[in-house]
Order: sequence, then structure tokens, then C-alpha cells
Amino acid sequence: MNNLSKLCILVFISLGLGSCSWLDEDVDRFITEEQALETAEDFQALLNSCYDVLANLYDGDVQIINEMRGDNLGQPNANLDYKAIYNRETIRWNTYVGGVNSDFYYPVGRVNLLLQRVDDFPGLTEENRARIKAEALFIRALCFFEAVKMFAQPYGYTDDNSHPGIPIPTGRDPETGEVIAIITPVPRSTVAETYAQIESDLNAAIAGLPNDNGIYANVYAAKSLLAQVRFLQLNWTAAEQLATEVIESDLFDLDTPIADNDTAFWRLRLSNQGPNVETIFGTYSSLEFNDDRTSRFRQYWAPAANPELTVSSSYLSWFNTNGGTDGDRRALWLEVIGEGKVKLNRFTDYNFFNVPVIHYTQMLLMRAECLGEMNTNLSTAIEDINRIRTRAGSPQLLSTSASAEEVINAARVEYRKETLGMGQWVSQLQRRGVMGEDIVIRDAPWDCDGMALQFSASEGNVAGFEFNPVGGCN
Repeated sequence: MNNLSKLCILVFISLGLGSCSWLDEDVDRFITEEQALETAEDFQALLNSCYDVLANLYDGDVQIINEMRGDNLGQPNANLDYKAIYNRETIRWNTYVGGVNSDFYYPVGRVNLLLQRVDDFPGLTEENRARIKAEALFIRALCFFEAVKMFAQPYGYTDDNSHPGIPIPTGRDPETGEVIAIITPVPRSTVAETYAQIESDLNAAIAGLPNDNGIYANVYAAKSLLAQVRFLQLNWTAAEQLATEVIESDLFDLDTPIADNDTAFWRLRLSNQGPNVETIFGTYSSLEFNDDRTSRFRQYWAPAANPELTVSSSYLSWFNTNGGTDGDRRALWLEVIGEGKVKLNRFTDYNFFNVPVIHYTQMLLMRAECLGEMNTNLSTAIEDINRIRTRAGSPQLLSTSASAEEVINAARVEYRKETLGMGQWVSQLQRRGVMGEDIVIRDAPWDCDGMALQFSASEGNVAGFEFNPVGGCN
């Protein structure tokens, strides 16, 4: 689905259509965007629909795709789309990858429609208007950030980040700032331009989001996301400051087990009852309404005998070498089920659970590594790392006299362990490649052509659209 097709549903957004099949139907059955946005409740409903699409994306799709781009997993079992991603051979006709790319732009288009209409709508209080706009900008920034990490080479790949990024439709002409039609297709922007838009959206979101917003995005979600952006930009000072603001808010904490044998906790650490204390921003399933947003996790990790996805034996060896054999409770996530096959038991205990997209351990470990990179306030970094190791039951606590290099290495070890299965590790490998480390991901360089996923063939309908090079990793 190309840029134009992704956004065409917005004219009839209140119907919740997922394609443009309406073009062949009787148009009298549908309503226009003006009719769809007539009350304050309509604006909130449109915003909620953006969260709804995010929940579909983060039901395992985003996480699994990113895990397959990294070095934690073994070869997928049978799924050909997954094998293409794993083998860094995605092409223009890979419908699964194209579908996920499209899903990033559904909420973007809805956000753009909302932002075009919300300022002139008289039925909103100023407080609600500011909050709705800020939430919308956070959602757009999150979609752009996740998409550019998948479909482009990382920030720093070129000195000025002039390499191709992703389309960044905003509903406004990029040169004049004037409002344009929501369905206007756009070519790829550079990575520099993409990150600049993400930063602009997040700074505006931070200015307008409340501290407490229930299960929806609050100011700390936006600060946490901006901290991740700054971290990938190697801006240690800004990333550390933002992470510290989130940590010191005292709204989040490390969850703890009821007892050492609380295997459900150690496997999952994802609440199926309500917001988890570690989740800064996440998506939610509902037992009451039979609303399951975890299907991909359970579908591809869970089958006991022969799951589609398994952890690599090399990961298990790395885990054991890095404290996994010394009482680390996270070993409960890993089950050897055959020669060279390791099952990940992290997502198999419940039919419903809530999925953390941004979480507290990320902030602790990001801050620790930033402090190590700056070689300052190492005592705080050591404390952050040891909090996570203590919670995991590991006796290998970092010495209070640890060097900056030891802090950095420890933060990276814990980050890889804590985020296993959540799709967070590959961007850290690419960041380290940008920093000049000799990073090899499953026998291929971190910046080989196939690391950036290919766009759908229909994007070629957009004038000037530049596709990614194919292959080049194997």
C-alpha cells in the first residue's frame, strides 16, 4: 500500500475501515471528515483510534521484526516472510513487511487530520485541546521513530545524515507550512529531516502533556521517547538528563516478585490486570471485553514442541557467560527444547497481557551507559545497574569502584538481557557501529544493505520515491 493508499481511509475514519475498498462502494453509505468530527467526543474517539492501531502494531509485530534483524534469535522455522527478514532479503513484494509499514502511517494520517481541525473547533476546553494535540504529536513521533529505525540506515550512517529516511507526512507543506490535503503522498525525507520532525513533535508533546494521563501517553512517555532519540544520536548529556527526569518523577519503579519461585513474574513481567509499575508507555488488552493485543507474541513464541521463533544457541552461551549460570532468574525465560533450539518462555503464561513499549529499565540502563560514556557520576550508574542485577537475583554486582568502561559494558549486558524478545537490541548494535565499533550481526556488517527493510512496490507510484538497495549482507 503506497503513501496515498495508506491515508485515503481518513475521509471516512469513523467507520474504522482498514483499506480503500470503499472506492468501489456506494458513497452515500459513508460520512465525510466534517461529519465525523462534530463534537468534542469525536476528537477523543479519533485520538483513541490511533492508540488502537498502535496496540495492533505492538502485539508482537514491531518487536518480532526488530528481533529478527538482530542477533538474539535463531533461523525462523517455516514462515517465509520471517525468513526474508532474518536473512536480510526483503523485497518490494513482501506483503507482511509492507503491511507493518502501512500500519505506522494509519495513526499518522489520523493525527494529521486531527491537528488540522482541532485548533478551530469551538467545542473543546483549552485544557483538552492542548492535551489532545500533545498526545497526537507523541503518537506521530513514535510512529516516525519506529519506522525510520526499520526502513532506513541508522542515525550517523552518513556524517550529515543525508541518507534516505522515510516519508514524513504532516498534513502541511514542508516549505510553506500551509495545510495540504491529508491524502497528499510524499517521497522519503532524509534521516536528518526525519529526526528533526520527531524531535519537534516530542518537544511540543512535552510542553502539552500532563504528568498523569491514565493509561495514555503522559509527559514522561514523551521525555522517555526523546531520551531514546538522543541516545541514538550519541547525545549523552541530553539523553541522561531526560532519563533522570523520568526516573526522579517517582511514578515508575522496578517490579518485584512475590517469591523466588514466582515463575510467572520472571517469565512475563507484564501485567494482565492493569498498568505495570515498570511501564512508562504501553498498550493494553482487556479481559472484560475479550480484547487481545498480544496475538503475535503467543502465536510465534508459544507452541511447546516447535515454535516459529526460538532464541539462538549463541545467545544462550552469551547469557551463561555473562552471569546466567549464577542464579540469574531471567534464565527461567530460556528453555532448551532441542539441539540448537532455545524456547523463549517470556510470553507464554497468559492469554492476555499488557505490552510495555517504553519501560523503566530502559531509562535506568540508558542513564547508566550515558554516565559511563561521559565518565561522570559513576556511582549513580553503578547503583542503577545493581538495582536491576539485584532484582534478577544475580550475585555479580558491579563493584562500587568500577571504571567507566566497566559501567558501559555492564549496562549493555543488562540491556540485552532485559529487552530479550522486545525488539530493542538491534538499534543498540547499530548505534555502536556508528560509534566506530566493529559490529557484526550474524556474520554481516551492521550497516549492510539488507539491514534496512524494503518498502512496498506500490511506493513507486510516488514521484521521486527511492527504494532501499536489496540484499548485500550475505
